[in-house]
Amino acid sequence: MKTISLSVLTVIVALTAVGAWLAPAALGEEKAAAAPAAPAETNAKAKPAATETKAEAKPAATETKAEAKPAAETDALDEWMARAANPVPWFKWGADIRLRDEYQKSMGLNNHTPEARGGDEFNYQRYRTRWWSTLTPVKDVDLNLRITWEGRHYSESDGQPQAVLPIWVKGSVAVDNANLKLTNIGGSPLTATLGRQDIILGDGWLVMDGTPNDGSLTFFFDAARFTYDLKSINTTVDAIYIQQAARGDYVCTPLLFDNRGNRFGDVIEQDERGVILWVANKSIKNMEIDGYYMYKDMERSLVNAKPITANGDNGHVHTFGARTAGTAGDHWRYRAEGAYEFGSISGPHGATVTGPVNFPDRYLRAFGFNSELAYLFKDKLNNQARIQYEYLSGDDPHTQGTDEGFLLLWGRWPRFNELLGYSASSTGEGRARELTNLHRLAFGHTFNPFDRVEIATDLHFLFAPENPLGFQHGRGFSEAGSFRGELLSIWQRLTINKHLKAHLVEEFFFPGNYFAAPRDNMGAFLRGELMWTW
Repeated sequence: MKTISLSVLTVIVALTAVGAWLAPAALGEEKAAAAPAAPAETNAKAKPAATETKAEAKPAATETKAEAKPAAETDALDEWMARAANPVPWFKWGADIRLRDEYQKSMGLNNHTPEARGGDEFNYQRYRTRWWSTLTPVKDVDLNLRITWEGRHYSESDGQPQAVLPIWVKGSVAVDNANLKLTNIGGSPLTATLGRQDIILGDGWLVMDGTPNDGSLTFFFDAARFTYDLKSINTTVDAIYIQQAARGDYVCTPLLFDNRGNRFGDVIEQDERGVILWVANKSIKNMEIDGYYMYKDMERSLVNAKPITANGDNGHVHTFGARTAGTAGDHWRYRAEGAYEFGSISGPHGATVTGPVNFPDRYLRAFGFNSELAYLFKDKLNNQARIQYEYLSGDDPHTQGTDEGFLLLWGRWPRFNELLGYSASSTGEGRARELTNLHRLAFGHTFNPFDRVEIATDLHFLFAPENPLGFQHGRGFSEAGSFRGELLSIWQRLTINKHLKAHLVEEFFFPGNYFAAPRDNMGAFLRGELMWTW
């Protein structure tokens, strides 16, 4: 590694110092340490990437309990901040600042990548700020607004020209939430949210991020969502219409554009229209059963000029799926979800490493499955062990005119890792965070070594059911290999107080025989984060 900047080292030292300070007191607080998290909250924490969304919005139960009795001056400060954030009954606001230092090594699994083709080693800092507000002019009517900005500084960009990758990236200022929310419409249990909004359905497997090209800057959907709550049968029905523009300007245009130009301008590769019907039932104790239908129509956008990832898809996809999640007894937690897709598609889905391939129209027939089984020890260290299995069908190169590659729809976010989300586009297998053609078997463990600290470790074994790129001799894929490799992911999370959190992430990928020279080098991703919320 050529460099790990001073800010990463600062975060590491800070975490170590604070952890050492907390440890003696934590070891004496057996009662707090013995209290396990609620199942749903534990499930959210088991998915590392979700900390950017769910965990930031609503701290987990263990984190809240850990702050049991703060000092009197902390109470006074919290009370003042709460009053300032809600100065009058009809208006409230909030803000957060997220500081990150990220390091990438061999994201394309090629240590010898020429600089002109994207480089091999990157180290950069990300500075994201958000401000949001809710105005309630009358009862059951909310006007919501959130504005986001993120800038970057590249301390290592592997010789990339500044015209392509400036040292300082001023970033864009986006309106990433702007909606009208109506509740109890006409005295009924109907809620409508109209405009730009965040949407997460189930575990976020297929519906979570409407803007995958801007990383974790935004997640929004330009949508109309109607939720009907049938309390008598413990069922909710969501009907959603999505109208998403590649430039992210259907509801609101960016207030300030990125100084890197159009090549980083699109939040997705195509204009999209979608319909979702999602029914969730909780009639059975400790169990949720969901069923859904999704329709997605896509029209390619050519505004974005990024190599490989530029072109979007044309076509339409129908998806039928079901999901169940819950607990069994005092110690077991589970979830499982499956979906079948059909339709027609044309575009670079399954592109070669030389760039997008404009395939002719082909039929889509694909299947996906995602599951987890976890055991909660409920001991003093809150130990949890889990096993996960995921299957995303891959395109069979022998079936002309048919594409079996599973589409993640609006689920292109780092669900179980950060590293492979980048490497998919670097190796030419797909677009950013669009890794399919996958069998994934993972074993994980989470525990709280002391109060306010959580450590999660996962080892993933990855396989490819198909080998559609083996014909590209010398391009980095083997002709018959099916073992993608091993992915090791380690998270350390620290909750300093209700306003300040930090984490470290280390990921390492060791390629298997699915890959070949020159794409057979280890890849790495490291991150340190500090986040403050008002």
